[in-house]
Amino acid sequence: MCAARTAEQERLLTGYRRFRSGRYKEAAELYRQLGASQDPDIMIIACADSRADPALIFDAAPGEFFVVRNVAALVPPYDESGGYHGVSAAVEFAVTALKVKQILVMGHANCGGVKASLSAAKDKPVGRFIAPWVEIADEARDKVLACADHDTSDKRQLALEHGVVGQSIQNLMTFPFVKQAVDAEQLMIEGAWFSIAEGKLLWRNWGSGDFFEVDPNA
Repeated sequence: MCAARTAEQERLLTGYRRFRSGRYKEAAELYRQLGASQDPDIMIIACADSRADPALIFDAAPGEFFVVRNVAALVPPYDESGGYHGVSAAVEFAVTALKVKQILVMGHANCGGVKASLSAAKDKPVGRFIAPWVEIADEARDKVLACADHDTSDKRQLALEHGVVGQSIQNLMTFPFVKQAVDAEQLMIEGAWFSIAEGKLLWRNWGSGDFFEVDPNA
């Protein structure tokens, strides 16, 4: 006897049926083309947070973005040992196989991964798997904590949300194939930060590392 469906299962199946009768029906030919291959120009590395979906934020059609999402949108530094490096494998595939023209690292407001990094600095438990993962942000975190201007928890949180974007960009440049593509002007790396409550997008200035708001009406 089959177990009764849970509310969560029903939610997924109901959503699938809406997709089939709505979005898929409207773009069936596009999906048929995508079934053969993908050719995105942009890779987005974003947080796994359920509230910050790159496809929605950038109003993207299927096949436009190659997306990797993880806790705090972190990219580890290049590691020749290989191993279980899901983000590194995705970056390698995007740059060397898909030949994307841009990688965007996007953080967001109220990021739980950033909170975990700040908590770990106070030796608070943050989770067996989360703790070693957010160590990737240690360099950016230590800079934030060393700055006297970041004198409240909110200021430290925001500063590190911006800082981990820069840290991931710095780490991306340690991958030889990424640096080679950037140096050859075949690849651009950008950073952004999204305010969930306000729906605002801030873009990172490559030179200064500062973030400025994108005009939604331009």
